[in-house]
Amino acid sequence: MVIDVNVNYGIWPFRRFEINTVKKIEEKLKKNGIDYAFISHLGCVFNFQEVEEYNKELIEKIKNHRRLNLLPVINPKVCDIEEIENLKAIKIIPGYHFYSLNDRNFNTLFKKINDKKILLFIQMRYEDERSHHPLFKVKPPALEEIKQFALNFPEIRIILLCGYFNEIVQLCKIENIYSDISFVEHYKTIKSLLCKIPADKILFGSHTPFLYLESQIAKIKYAEVKEEEIEKISFKNFSLLWGGIPSFLLKTGWRS
Repeated sequence: MVIDVNVNYGIWPFRRFEINTVKKIEEKLKKNGIDYAFISHLGCVFNFQEVEEYNKELIEKIKNHRRLNLLPVINPKVCDIEEIENLKAIKIIPGYHFYSLNDRNFNTLFKKINDKKILLFIQMRYEDERSHHPLFKVKPPALEEIKQFALNFPEIRIILLCGYFNEIVQLCKIENIYSDISFVEHYKTIKSLLCKIPADKILFGSHTPFLYLESQIAKIKYAEVKEEEIEKISFKNFSLLWGGIPSFLLKTGWRS
C-alpha cells in the first residue's frame, strides 16, 4: 500500500508536462504501484484570488477516478472561514501567495484549523530554486517562520511538501511537523534521513508530474531500512495523521 500526498494537476507556465490529464496521472500512479494520491490544482498557484474555483474544477475532473482525492488549496488572504468547515486537510502556498505564516490577521483562520484538527500541508516550493525562470524567483517560507508557526499552533499537524534534506532534518524535530520525501536527495536517501529523524515523521510524496515518479518509488523500494519503517512512510503515518483508515480506502475494500 502506498499513499502519495503530493500530486499536481494543471498547467505550469515555465515547463511542459507530458502527464497533463487526470487520466494520464492516474495511469502513471497505477503503473508505479501508487494506490491513492492527494492531488491539487496548479491553477491555484498563480490565480491566487480564485483558488476555490480551481478546487471545484478538480473535484469534477477526479470524481470518477478512484485513486485520486482532492487536496484543496486555500489562500488565507481571501478564504472565508466557513469554506474549511468540513475539510479534513488543506494546502497553503505562502511563497506564491505573498504572506507570512505568522501574520496576525490569519490567527482566527489558523485557530479554526487547530480546533477542527484539519491537516495543514505547506508547499515549500514547486521547483528547485536553481531552475526558476530568471524573471520569476520565488523564495520558500523561512525556516524560522515555520518553526514559530508550529510553536504558535502546536496542535496543528503540519505536513511539509518539497522540503530539502537539511530543511526537513531541522523542522521535523518539532513535534507537530512532518514531511514528504519528494525533494529529499542524499546518498541512500531514506537511510540517511532516518539517521537524523524517525520514520514516524515521514510520508511518501512524489511531486508528480514535476519529478519522475519512478525515482520517488525507488527511494522506498531500495531504501535498505526495516520493512516496518517503509510501511510507516508508505501509508501508516498518513493513516495515523488522518485519524484512522481514510473512508476512501474503506470504500474500495482495503484493509490493514
